[in-house]
Amino acid sequence: MLQKPIVHNAAIQRLIDEGYEVEIRHQHLLVSSIPYVTSSRQIALGVLACPYLDMDNLNPKPNDHTVWFQGDMPCNSLGQPLSTLVNHSNPCTLFDQFQVHHYCSNKPDGILDFPADYFVKMTHYIELLVAQASVIDPNADARTGRVIESREENAIFCYPDSASVRSGIVAATQKLEMPRIGIVGVGGTGSYILDQVAKTPVKEIHLFDGDELKPHNAFRMPGAVSFETLRSRPKKVEHFHAHYSQLRRGIVSHPYYIDDSNIEELNGFDFVFVSVDDGPSRKLICDYLCSNGVPFVDVGMGLEKDDASNSILGLCRVTMGSPNKSDHLAKLPVADDKADALYRSNIQVSDMNAMNAILAVIKWKQYFGFYLDYDLAHSLSFSAAMLSLVREDQG
Repeated sequence: MLQKPIVHNAAIQRLIDEGYEVEIRHQHLLVSSIPYVTSSRQIALGVLACPYLDMDNLNPKPNDHTVWFQGDMPCNSLGQPLSTLVNHSNPCTLFDQFQVHHYCSNKPDGILDFPADYFVKMTHYIELLVAQASVIDPNADARTGRVIESREENAIFCYPDSASVRSGIVAATQKLEMPRIGIVGVGGTGSYILDQVAKTPVKEIHLFDGDELKPHNAFRMPGAVSFETLRSRPKKVEHFHAHYSQLRRGIVSHPYYIDDSNIEELNGFDFVFVSVDDGPSRKLICDYLCSNGVPFVDVGMGLEKDDASNSILGLCRVTMGSPNKSDHLAKLPVADDKADALYRSNIQVSDMNAMNAILAVIKWKQYFGFYLDYDLAHSLSFSAAMLSLVREDQG
């Protein structure tokens, strides 16, 4: 007995009830087995696809009237291209390896509010294609009656990632669908790293930090923290776990520091962000990741007050280590400077924390192919005074 797919709204249910092959994948609506005419006047079967977002079983209206078509150039019954249907034929990948070949744009005459829903939208294009196929084969019909068992979407996010769908970057975003990444240290910079990574499809994000959340942290992290929360003195990782679990699943908190006794917990991660302000800890962690072939990014800041101008002079640094390149890591600041820290101010400002984090996240995304990376720089240094970015240690 065939299983009935999960019903998202009345329009999708109507498509299923009328016998169309319907599937929801990665926030896209697909209708398959649609008869159409090729340039050689043969009948072939194509697929229509469009973005689909369903929030809490509402009955959403499509964003626009356009669709993608997977197949050869759709033609009329004489084998001539349907120029009134196809806007352009620039293939693109919507998600996974699902490639579409033609972008279609057509509106019925005399209907101002088109499309009213997904049923109206999809059947409009289906009827245009099948009408031509029916001239050659009167039995041509997209209503096969075949029910497609729903594919279980990854349940990372608590609601659909509409941003990636609207921007057409689902396929690029899927490059970040890795099992596990770690963030060691979720202070000023680490918390901004988490804020960015939490909005990607990484399945598990592990947070390592033994600190409690204190008032000064609230001024160097994303969002706002209530006084009541600060008064309860939660561990940073527990606070962030609760906060970002409103957006997604897979936040794993480790309320302790990484040291010699537990360093092996970092083995097996797909990537690690190192955001610690202690030299020996940085050396321990980076050496371990390097020796175990785990790619990582280490971050750091240096801000000083210029008394003459009463201004802040500073820079932030991002250093990536990978299995292909690690010789530059000898330049990392790993000295034990706790004694010196008593005689200097440890200045951190949220915008520089955020800048440091953003550069680190961009390097991570470049490493996995989300962003292009022309020079493969493994070290970045941003100067606030010059508003300049220096790239070096190319891979």
